[in-house]
Parts: sequence; structure tokens; C-alpha cells
Amino acid sequence: MNNRVLDERLKQIFTELTSIDATSGNEAPVASYIKNFVNRLGLEVFIDGASELSKGSSGNVIVEILGGGEYLLASHMDTPRSTANLKHMFLEDRITSDGTTPLGVDDRGGLSSILYALERAVASGNLKPCTLLFTVCEETTLAGSIYYKPDPRIKYGFVFDSYLKPGNFVSATCGAINFEFIIRGVSAHAGISPEKGINAIKVAAEAMTRFPFGRVDEVTTANIGIVRGGTGTNVVCDEVHLTGELRTDISSYGEKLMDGIIADFNEVCAKYGARMESKYFWDFSPYNIKEDDLPFVHFSKVAKRVGLTPVPNKSMGGSDANSLNEKGVKTINLGVGAQNPHGNDEFILYEDLQTASALAYQLLTTENK
Repeated sequence: MNNRVLDERLKQIFTELTSIDATSGNEAPVASYIKNFVNRLGLEVFIDGASELSKGSSGNVIVEILGGGEYLLASHMDTPRSTANLKHMFLEDRITSDGTTPLGVDDRGGLSSILYALERAVASGNLKPCTLLFTVCEETTLAGSIYYKPDPRIKYGFVFDSYLKPGNFVSATCGAINFEFIIRGVSAHAGISPEKGINAIKVAAEAMTRFPFGRVDEVTTANIGIVRGGTGTNVVCDEVHLTGELRTDISSYGEKLMDGIIADFNEVCAKYGARMESKYFWDFSPYNIKEDDLPFVHFSKVAKRVGLTPVPNKSMGGSDANSLNEKGVKTINLGVGAQNPHGNDEFILYEDLQTASALAYQLLTTENK
């Protein structure tokens, strides 16, 4: 394949999709595009109730092909930043914006690949039973994939949403705990009677010296990224909010580490007569797909068929694949080649977009046997 040439129809679909401004919670225009696209191919579309959870403008778009099959292909409809006023640049070997906006390649690259492949597969008459899932709010809360209720027949899946080059895929990720602490002290006049106060900033600062910032070990990281508190320089601060995360491969270890951190903070609070309110939740859970699992086996065959070497990768990030795995649908996240995602310098190589669509075509048709 010539890596400097992009199929004109694929180019058109990608251009149309990236021209739609649809950030998280505002996916309705993309959902409408997909619905019209799929209906023109003679297929039916279902939009679920994920907007109840996301509080957005659309639910997930679901296409059950020939009954839905035992596996799914997925991508998300939202972009993390607005693509309003996007100006496409079609360079020698890649598509970029003009540098003033994002390109929206995350995840319109994956979405374009699937829709282009679907159009080809319908024209070929070789469609294979499977399900297409286009989710909302992947970039913020994973609300779409969290809400999604897979048919019991669906056993595994493929998410088209990784920045890795096609052929590479994410077979394992960490999980992430989000937490918020509120340290409550006592306010007082900082100049006249500071001894009457309990400074929540002082308490928080000492407690944070016990926090395991950075890389805890080879499978765990920890961070406090937001600290808010104080109302004036002449007031002993009575309230500090701290927000952070833990990422780890092992759920039980994450819970144990979280319990220890909360205990350390409460101990420091007790030392000064302050008190703390704490809450935490798993933003996404870890997963690990092995060589003999269905998506690993299936994708390896498909990748080799289009001339690629399948390469599993570990990631410290999350995606819809985490939610699907948690629901019992063993899923891997496929490389689409969306490079520098979320920045104004996003781009995708013609070769990678073309190859991602070839992989989708193989997964959609009986030719993948």
C-alpha cells in the first residue's frame, strides 16, 4: 500500500466526522451522522439510555448486525476539546489541523475506520454477525460504556481508540482510584488570635509529607493534583480540599494503599484537632487479556492477514475497554495511530488510517475466517 495515498471515500468520512464539533456530553450531532450513515446501508440503529447517566445530549449508538453476534467493535463519539473552526491540512503523508484547533482524531480516527469498513462490508455482501457500539463521554467519565448493557451473547470486543500504530493493541491496563479529602480546621483572625484557630493548610501540608507521590512501584502511581483552600491572608484557613488518584494493576493492593493513606491523614488531623472527610471510587478497573483469550486470538489472526505483526502492550491509561472487561466482555483496545492526541498538533498518517480500516473490514466480514 502506498503510504502517501488515502482512499477518497475514507478521506471524505473522516473529514465529515472531524468537522462535527461534539465534546463530551454533546454527542447528538455525531449520533445523528452515524444513524443516517447506517440507515442508508439498510441497517437498523438503536440509541440506548446512556444520557440518563451522562446527562448529555445522546445515548450510545448500537448497531446489531445479523443478530449482533458474539463480539463487538467500538469507538467513542466525543472529543476532549472543541474542534469548532477546524481547518484540515492534507499533507504529504498525514492529516493535521492548521494548528489552531485539535483535529479530533481521538476518536474520529477509530470511528471513521469502522464506518468506512462497514460500508465496504455491506457492499461486499460478506457481513459477519457482530455488534457496533459508539459510546458517549469516554473522554470524561466513561459514562457510555459504564451504562452499556451488553447482550449476554457478546463474549468479547475490540475498541478502536489507541494512539498506538495499527497492529499494536492494549492487552492490559492499570485501574484508577479517584479520591477527595476535605480537611476541616477552625477559622480565626490570623493576626489577632491565631492560637484560636486550627490551620487546615498546615494540617494538609504535614499529611501530604506522608503521601506516596509519584511512582510507588513498577505497577502503581499516586498523585494529588488539586489543592484548594483559604479565603484571605488574615484568616486561619479552616478548610482544604485535596483531589487525587492512585493507579495500580492490582485492585486489592489499591484498596489497601488507599486505606493506609486515609489512616495517615486522619492521624495527622487528630494530632492538631482537625478532622477529615474522605471519599474515593474506582474510576476504572484494571484488566489483563491473555494470549489464549478470544480477542487476543482473533485479532492476531486478523492482523497477520493484513500483513501486520500483532503486538500486545501494557497501558497506564483507561478507555471503554476497561468498562467492557469489567462487564465480562473481554476486550482489547486497538491501535489506530491517532498521534499527539488532545493537542493542536494531533495528526494521523494516511497509512495508519487506511490500515485501521482494513482491520475493521476483516473483523466485520466472513473473510476473517
